[in-house]
Amino acid sequence: MPELPELEVIKNNLRRQITGKTVRALTIIKPYVLKNYFKDDLHDDIVADVQRRGKYILIFLKEYVMLIHLMLRGTLGFVLPSQRVKKSVAAVVHFKDGTVLELAERGHKKRVSLYVVPRRKLDAHLNVGVEPLDLSFTQKRLSQLLSKEPKRLKSFLRDQRTIAGIGNAYADEILWSSRLSPFKMTANMDSRETKRLYTAIKDVLVWAIDEVEKRGVSDTREFLRVHDKKNKPCPRCQTRILSVHSSGSETYYCPNCQTHGRKLKDGRMSKFYR
Repeated sequence: MPELPELEVIKNNLRRQITGKTVRALTIIKPYVLKNYFKDDLHDDIVADVQRRGKYILIFLKEYVMLIHLMLRGTLGFVLPSQRVKKSVAAVVHFKDGTVLELAERGHKKRVSLYVVPRRKLDAHLNVGVEPLDLSFTQKRLSQLLSKEPKRLKSFLRDQRTIAGIGNAYADEILWSSRLSPFKMTANMDSRETKRLYTAIKDVLVWAIDEVEKRGVSDTREFLRVHDKKNKPCPRCQTRILSVHSSGSETYYCPNCQTHGRKLKDGRMSKFYR
């Protein structure tokens, strides 16, 4: 699933490609993709800006905003009109200059979502937390969020209502960078650990955006240091990276750097260690 770094790069590319373009039409090819009732015509509307909020791409028009969530296998492609529409394409924005923006989804999950809402109602459709790269996200703010509700750190980082844009892969990277166990409880964090976590959130996301910009958006993310690197040596201490299943996904960690030599118990078989 694209997370903040990939979506930030997608947003920046789209901003360069479509800002200022005039819309000829919005065509919904697969009805499931449009998640709200929308009957108006976007003809002659102009793209004012493209932004990202959490895991949403926001395309701002004069009166409306298109909210796009790519979920697990969604893609956005800006293509020339000569290219044939692929079977995976769910919706198309046609521009008056002949170019098109395609919203597609690989596979058959039907989870990609598109909302077209009035700009004045945007906030009502976005229930997401603080942006981790904004100036408003301070160490003090992180400390306040950690104290709100007892959770395991991995779950805390992935909760979009708390911190927007971090998913499974970058939560693993952040926790490895901060030398913290994925299953440590938020209520048990001291000030030094909170500082390490705060620094890691900022550093990992900025580093990842730079890597994605250099390499392009890809499912493989070969540059990651611990996520999806089971049985490979930890880049920091050379201990073998381990993984456990938790909350419907796989968590990767270094037992030496993060859990003081303890192996975490798999959630499918027994209770977790903290």
